[in-house]
Amino acid sequence: MKRILLSFGVMVSSIINAQYSFQGNFEDPGFNTVTYKQFGGGTRTPEAACTGSFGGQLVTTALTKNTGYMVDLSTIEQVGNGQKVDVSVSYKKQVGVEGTLQITYFKYNPETEKWSVNGVGETVTLSNAALTNCNTISATIPAGVILPDEIYGVGAYFRRSGTTNAAIYLDDINIQQENVTDVPACTAFTFPQNNAVISGGNVNFMWNAVSTAVKYKVSVGTAAGLSDVYAGAVVGTDVNITLGLSQTYYASVIPVNANGEATGCSEITFTTNDQIDYCHNITSSLLVYPITSVSLAGKTHTSVAETGAPAYEDFSATVFDVTAGSVYDLTVLATGLGSNRFGMTVFVDWNNDGDFDDAGEIYYQRDLLLSAATLNTFKAALRIPENVSTGTKRMRIKYNFNSSSTQLVDALTDPCADMTNGQTEDFTLSVTIPTDVPACTTINDPIAESVIFPANGVMKWDAVPNTLGYKIYVGTTPGGTDVVNGTTVPDTSVKLMLVPGQKYYAKVVPYNVVGDAEGCTEIAFTAASVSYCFPQPGYNTVEPISNVTFAGIDNTSSAVINGAPAYEDFTSVVGNVVAGNSYDASFNANTSLSSFRHFFAVYIDWNQDGDFDDEGEKYFVTPESFIYVLGSDGVTGAPATGTITVPADAKPGNTRMRVKSAYYGAAGPSTDECLQNFANACTTLGSAYGQIEDYTIHVENALSAVETNSKSVKLYPNPVRDLLNISDHSQVKSIMIFDLTGKLILSSSKSTEIDFTKVPAGLYIVNLIFRDGKTESHKIIKK
Repeated sequence: MKRILLSFGVMVSSIINAQYSFQGNFEDPGFNTVTYKQFGGGTRTPEAACTGSFGGQLVTTALTKNTGYMVDLSTIEQVGNGQKVDVSVSYKKQVGVEGTLQITYFKYNPETEKWSVNGVGETVTLSNAALTNCNTISATIPAGVILPDEIYGVGAYFRRSGTTNAAIYLDDINIQQENVTDVPACTAFTFPQNNAVISGGNVNFMWNAVSTAVKYKVSVGTAAGLSDVYAGAVVGTDVNITLGLSQTYYASVIPVNANGEATGCSEITFTTNDQIDYCHNITSSLLVYPITSVSLAGKTHTSVAETGAPAYEDFSATVFDVTAGSVYDLTVLATGLGSNRFGMTVFVDWNNDGDFDDAGEIYYQRDLLLSAATLNTFKAALRIPENVSTGTKRMRIKYNFNSSSTQLVDALTDPCADMTNGQTEDFTLSVTIPTDVPACTTINDPIAESVIFPANGVMKWDAVPNTLGYKIYVGTTPGGTDVVNGTTVPDTSVKLMLVPGQKYYAKVVPYNVVGDAEGCTEIAFTAASVSYCFPQPGYNTVEPISNVTFAGIDNTSSAVINGAPAYEDFTSVVGNVVAGNSYDASFNANTSLSSFRHFFAVYIDWNQDGDFDDEGEKYFVTPESFIYVLGSDGVTGAPATGTITVPADAKPGNTRMRVKSAYYGAAGPSTDECLQNFANACTTLGSAYGQIEDYTIHVENALSAVETNSKSVKLYPNPVRDLLNISDHSQVKSIMIFDLTGKLILSSSKSTEIDFTKVPAGLYIVNLIFRDGKTESHKIIKK
């Protein structure tokens, strides 16, 4: 179902009569954009009139293929009665545009501020020929659809099928709701039927529609006349209700409308057997892309990989043996379509009540499993609850096309929903209780005695069966736990934060509900320097960053397109900042053409943990903070400018700054997926044109003593009036002096003395940059 977001408010109507009767003729007085709402493109115009002076014009564009007009029923000072609504709309069109037109009702969701688009009746196919005379399309919206307590609009919706854009004209949206004065007649269940024996679990109760019913009052109980199992008012002619096994039930369904309830309706009785029934009438409206392989707990089930397979397949005869309180690797392979994104979700009925709606029965809807390939591969951990009962449990896997990278379609979030370009498969899990502790695991990264494992590396180990999780122990002495002491993780990896050059001792101990693995061995390794991600996959065309100016950095590099790599390492170029201060920044790049924009993102690892993912480490990555250059050759074009504020708790020392420049349209990377990629320092996805550069930032804490390194180099006198002398200066390559705001006051390659004569009185930070690349900071007072 397509959902369209509009930015208008919703008015509350006053009640004049309990029946909709409205002629939407687009005329004055009466026409306003609160009542006549337009989706897509278009406006009111005299050319659209079929009667009177005005009608509604719909216009398609390259971006807007679907468009419509409606009358918002909540604004016409009428109230509905829930009965059927007869709708007709007059239409004509210009030459060229082609597609389909259909009577449509729109339902508003106040929480999301979106309208759902719901076609009714037959569609009219419009060819590219002009229609200069008005025609009429009509349909009936059944009773029980347009309800008094909801917000609806009624009109027509056009879907373009070709590529030519031209105007569609609508007029005279005629809305007439039936007025009923009697209560509805009774109906009868079509399932279950009286005295039937059915399976328990999730049961789909169904009944015949009654033409004047708005809702149906359904009751299910364990004795005649009771509703202790279910009691509710249902819109439509079916409802799913969970029933126990081997029990007798009583049920009734009573049609209701604004005049009251049907009278004299009978109650049925039926019995459940010892079998659980699950919703399984799952279909697909489009071509099915199937699940081809499911691997879990040492067993693999394969099925047909060709498209066109059934939308639902029952493989419940395939049983995977699992133990309570353990975590298993689940791998699912499925047929894809090129770069189209697909998603996967899993449901398990742990309490055997015939549904997948209880807590802990839904997997992978918060941390999404998405893939876009010809053969999609999904790997994830499936955690078996510790307190689950033994026996067999139904597992359902759903796989479907999912264009969004941040939100799942209904086919994946609802275990009973129909598919669209996807498939549902059911399996059985057989749960037992573990009787022994798990075996030990092997750490495979780092290996024993490694000296190349990054200080911010991810430690990994082999999965072990019958395991609830893993306890991590890391210390600086054999058997020590002063770094990590028994922290538990559910998966087979954990990110560490270590000190470069320090030797460590690590052990991973699997555990389950019985206890911890015994006799697990420890490895020793030495942490290397912090490692940063390399941006992938790179830009197809390098439209380079030509200048970065920030906190003492003023780095100009080649502005020639494809004259440099997609990633350049300028970490030998150092900027100096003070925690808590703000700094101006400017950037330039070659945009290739005068009408093209390059947007800039900056990432700084303030806590020095080897990534740019922590709060406050990203700049200019939201629509309200975007900065860009327009039509720049990288040399003479106006730069993009912004302000970077250093967090007050930024860790002192050297850290990494990354600058990304990438081409986007005028709105920038504002769509969900582009915005997510733009904010990710490790990817170039979202644009094929740009460049990434890395720099070093030296952070000082202005409130701390800044003589941070060795005392082999001394600065004197301190306080200073004119010349500041440097002792043992042979290893000093250059000198940079900053005030406490981080502003560069002066710099020099002369390493014997510094002239402070023209420097105002105050406190300053002198950074000495040594020939080996190290830095040393000193606090100097100028009198």
